[in-house]
Amino acid sequence: MKSFLFNWCIPRSLRGQDVQSLSVRAQYGRIGGWASIITNILLFIAKLVVGLLINSIALLADSIHSLSDVSTSIIVLIGYRISEKPADREHPFGHQRAEYIATLVIAVLLVMAGVEFIRSAAGRLNNPGLSTVTYGVLIFVFLTVIIKYWLGSFAKHIGKLIDSQALRADALHHYTDSISSILVLLAIGGSKLGYTFLDGVGGILVGILLIWAGARIAREAADTLMGKPPTPEFIRKIQQLCLSVENVLNTHDIVVHSYGNKKFVSVHVEVDQKESSIIAHDIGYAVESMLAEQLAVYCTVHVDPVDIDSADVKLANDIVRKIVTESRNIRNYHDLRLVRKPNHHLLLFDLVLEEQTGKKYEDIQEYRQLNGALQRAFPDCEIKVNIDPAYTFN
Repeated sequence: MKSFLFNWCIPRSLRGQDVQSLSVRAQYGRIGGWASIITNILLFIAKLVVGLLINSIALLADSIHSLSDVSTSIIVLIGYRISEKPADREHPFGHQRAEYIATLVIAVLLVMAGVEFIRSAAGRLNNPGLSTVTYGVLIFVFLTVIIKYWLGSFAKHIGKLIDSQALRADALHHYTDSISSILVLLAIGGSKLGYTFLDGVGGILVGILLIWAGARIAREAADTLMGKPPTPEFIRKIQQLCLSVENVLNTHDIVVHSYGNKKFVSVHVEVDQKESSIIAHDIGYAVESMLAEQLAVYCTVHVDPVDIDSADVKLANDIVRKIVTESRNIRNYHDLRLVRKPNHHLLLFDLVLEEQTGKKYEDIQEYRQLNGALQRAFPDCEIKVNIDPAYTFN
């Protein structure tokens, strides 16, 4: 049923195409943008005319809200026009982060409009001036609620389909417009019953709603620009695909960079050190190909050789595993190696903390316990432990 409500707006030639394609994403973005622009221009004109006829500050504020939706949709279109440009010398990763900048601009416009509505509506609290309201006006406002809710759902549908933050932000904007129209409906209805001050109250509530929506959208866009982490589901999918490749024993230190829907991934995979360098290379290449095919990412794989036969390595693993399992601060460990050179023996591994706080090995509570247990078992070895940074996932 939901697909039927939206698919009639999408050309048949576009349905079923690869939404990861830059050109296809841009086409969907333009459809969402133009649907919003045309609908909101009509709503703005209608709300403005009716608001002037009945002298309602709440409805006039709501008409400007609809006009602001036009401007934000234009920004969405510009953002998609820029984001579909191919990579160049100045922007080797492409232009898809223009979508996030467009989202931030939308947020700023929403907050500015909200502040202005509150200022205008505050004067109406003591000086209400609403003219006589008919049931036809109430029905008109109710219809605008339905139209805006559909438009928000349409933008959300496309935003989810192509994984677009800008369209999801635009959808939230439409939803707040729908809610603001409900507030206007209540304000005008209350005024019809004699509570004329509700018109000013409705205008203030519309302004507060706009500021809230703008702040929420801005925070999400800023988080993405600053480096939002990948979802746990995406990390689990990478791990599962890596482990599905023959001869991969484990995987760790996953790093993901996102540029719009384009992702760049680096990952470490562990293989038996007895394998030749050619076979290890082939395993790494197989992992890269698997991730590129299944997740449409550009991937770099680092192959870590591990000793699965050494009794000393097994003993060291048993010691570290026991302490890590009992610890509340350490989630996991990896890359345990025992390097014996003529003049220097080294035992090294990486720890993954429950909370990434920038601590060094010497700063964690289990430092003395780990160091003591390993030094007793390997008195001739230097113990070297790294703490994984927050941008790696295991």
